[in-house]
Amino acid sequence: MGAFDFPTAPDDQFAKFLAQSAAIEGERLQNAVPKEYFEPKVSRGLLGFAVSWLLYGGATVAVAFTHWAFWLPLWLLAGLGGWGLHCIAHDAGHGSFSRNRRLNTAVGHLSLLPLAYPFHAWRHVHNMHHSSTNHLELDTDWRPLPAGMFQRMPLRQKLVYLSTRTWAFWGGTINYWVESGFRPGFFPKESHRRDVRRSILFVAALGIPYFGALGYFTGWQGVLLYFVAPWIATHAWFSATTLMHHSASDIPYLTAEHWTRNASRLLVTTDYVYPKWLLFLTHNISIHTAHHVAPVIPFYHLPKAQQALKDRYPGMVREERFTFRQMWSIVRHLHFYDTESGYYQELSGTKVPPAPPAQAPGTPLAEAGR
Repeated sequence: MGAFDFPTAPDDQFAKFLAQSAAIEGERLQNAVPKEYFEPKVSRGLLGFAVSWLLYGGATVAVAFTHWAFWLPLWLLAGLGGWGLHCIAHDAGHGSFSRNRRLNTAVGHLSLLPLAYPFHAWRHVHNMHHSSTNHLELDTDWRPLPAGMFQRMPLRQKLVYLSTRTWAFWGGTINYWVESGFRPGFFPKESHRRDVRRSILFVAALGIPYFGALGYFTGWQGVLLYFVAPWIATHAWFSATTLMHHSASDIPYLTAEHWTRNASRLLVTTDYVYPKWLLFLTHNISIHTAHHVAPVIPFYHLPKAQQALKDRYPGMVREERFTFRQMWSIVRHLHFYDTESGYYQELSGTKVPPAPPAQAPGTPLAEAGR
């Protein structure tokens, strides 16, 4: 049992979810995926790494040689390249880029430079998400708070929570970076703290001379144009993608009483079908259920692995075609955890229940989402 006994009034939809969860309990989900899909091809991974660096670097440099009217689309393209690099770091962090740990670490550090993100800080927090996806008390990614807990938060935390779930959703991962990126003490294990300190030193060793040179030759305007704007655009891609994966009106967040590992891997992620060109540039990040089932599957094998899961568990893999209308619906309606139903409720319909006896679950990071 966990700290909470939610939902207090589950409906038929919640009962149906629990039935699906029970149906896969004890299954080795990864056994549905053929073993050859687990094998990395380093050359294919390096191709993705190169494509994303070219897109990020090319679009950023192009800002210097074009009229200001083209800056916004170029920043969005640079952000797409930066997000693609994050997706490469994602594979490196899970050991699916290669079977060589040193190569994974090197590629991960280099891939996160456009975000000035210490690789090991991101890696260790991300693994917390994988170990507790949609766990109301433990997940670190976009976990909703009950309205009663929100009411007890300090004003600054309230502003961060509400803004990153509404008009400033694009800044959710910026808050994530602020909370954990440069704080070794955030991590409970000493080995993790050592890793994070090394990653911070790497970012500082390259970042300080880079920003010094950029500021010297282009001034503060150049720092804004050639780093800050692409950095924000990368976070916008980062935030929108991860928010949509794990936010849906018909997927519950679960307390320890109802949470199971297999359900967290197979049933609580929504995969959005992108156009082929966007799948290529984002390295199949939207094919996310197969990744949760087996994080060591390289990104270029995810489509085949996903199909294998759909064949083995029909009706359990959630896929929808991406539309901006769906993104708008999420930021408009999905704000708080409804303690009665176990699902989301929106700001306008919030009923503030009595505050639970325990403290808000999880870490400060989770309060604003990722």
